[in-house]
Amino acid sequence: MPTLVVLRHAKADTPPGLQDIARPLAERGRADAEAAGRWLAEHVGLPSLVVTSPARRTEETTARVLDAWDAEPPVVDEERLYEATLGDLLRVVRGLDADPGDGPAPAPGAPGGLSGPDGTVVLVGHNPGLSDLVEALTGEVLQLRTCGIAVVDVAGPWADADTTSCSLRATATPRA
Repeated sequence: MPTLVVLRHAKADTPPGLQDIARPLAERGRADAEAAGRWLAEHVGLPSLVVTSPARRTEETTARVLDAWDAEPPVVDEERLYEATLGDLLRVVRGLDADPGDGPAPAPGAPGGLSGPDGTVVLVGHNPGLSDLVEALTGEVLQLRTCGIAVVDVAGPWADADTTSCSLRATATPRA
């Protein structure tokens, strides 16, 4: 059964003069991202793929989360995750088992599309879209805080992910 881990980026800094996409993590955000990695390693395990927004804060969150594992899964930067609408996010999720030519670059060695039919995918992005995505997939209203995690079980192919096939397994907001 596929698993989608929805992870909101950790707390970002707001230095003057930087564009939003270039905002780095704050000190607390760096520590919280490491805590999120430990939580994921303990409760979910190594994902088969990580898909992240190209924003600096999401890429830094991803790097610190990945430090929790001995191995590193493939990481794909997905432009559609930055400033994503719910429609953008649903297209990314529903395209995870599509032919690799239909979406972002395939993960090396991933069978059956980007993540494989039973893979675990971590999606690292921004609110309000990620909270809206969890609600659209599971019917559960959840407001993800910074470094918030929602683990969603998907019963069936990624292409059919919706409230009839998805359920919310766990949530967490790890803090350092």
